[in-house]
Amino acid sequence: MKPLLDLDLLNTFAAVVEAGGFKEASSRLYRSQAAVSMQIKRLEEQLGQRLLERSNQGIKLTEPGKTLLSYIDRLLRLNNETLSALSAEPLRGPVHFGIPTDYAHPFLKQFIPRIRKAFPELVPRITCGRSRKLRELVTTGDLDVAIVTGEPQFSPEKNLWSEALYWYAPAGLPINTEEALPVALLESDCALRDLAASDLRQSGLDYHPVLTSSDMANLYSAVESGLAVALLPESSITSSRVRPFQIDQLPGQRLLTMNIIDAGTLSPNFMQPLQECVLSAARALVRG
Repeated sequence: MKPLLDLDLLNTFAAVVEAGGFKEASSRLYRSQAAVSMQIKRLEEQLGQRLLERSNQGIKLTEPGKTLLSYIDRLLRLNNETLSALSAEPLRGPVHFGIPTDYAHPFLKQFIPRIRKAFPELVPRITCGRSRKLRELVTTGDLDVAIVTGEPQFSPEKNLWSEALYWYAPAGLPINTEEALPVALLESDCALRDLAASDLRQSGLDYHPVLTSSDMANLYSAVESGLAVALLPESSITSSRVRPFQIDQLPGQRLLTMNIIDAGTLSPNFMQPLQECVLSAARALVRG
C-alpha cells in the first residue's frame, strides 16, 4: 500500500522552496530550523526520493522535487475544498479582503479563481490601498483579512512571500553623485518610502525628489524614462532600460516581506483554508 502524503510536510516543503532556505522558512512557519529540516527529511523518507540539494549557496530542487512542487498547490487546494464542503456551516456571504494596490492586478488573477472554487458561497469584497491603511481597516474590523508589508514594530505575522529591493537607475544614463540626486518616492506613510528615506539620510548624499506618487508603477516609469533613481522591488523590473544603481553610499539590497493578517472576525475553522487560498495565490505569483 502506498504511503499517504502528509499535508503539513508538503506545506513545509513549499515554504522552504519559496523562502530559498531552511532558516528563512523557519521564521515564516514559526518553527525552529531543526524542526523544518526534520520535516523535509521525513518527507524525503516517505517518498524515497531526495527533493532538495543543499550547498553553501542555498538549496536547489531535484527533478523529483520539481515534480512534487507542481502538485502541491492542487493538493492543498483540494484539502481546502474538502474542509469547506464538510463544514457544518459553509462560509457564505461577504468576506472583505485587503490587497496592496501595487500587487492587486497580478494577485487577483491568481486569487479569485481559487477562492471561488474553494468557497463557492463566499462573496469576496476587495479593497485595494497602501499597506498601512489596510492595517487600520483590519484593526477596526472593516476588513476581515489583508496582505500587508511586514514591519518590525508589529508582532510576528504569517509570511506570504519575500523579495529583494534595490536602488535602480536609468540604463545608459550616468548619475553624477557630486550633484543633487534626482529621486522618485512613494507618498508619505508608506513602509517602502520610509526605507528609501532612511537609505538617503544615511548615505549623506544630496538629493531632491523629482516625482512623488502613490503608485509604484509611476516610480518605475520615472526611472525608465531617465528622470530619477528609485528604490523598487526586483519583481517590478521588466525593462533593460533600468539597471541597479550601485554606489557605496547606498545599500546593495534590502528585503521586502509581505504578510497576511486578519481581524479575528471569522471562525478559526475557516481562517486556515482561507489563508491557504491566499498562500496558494502568492506562490503562483512568486513563481510568475
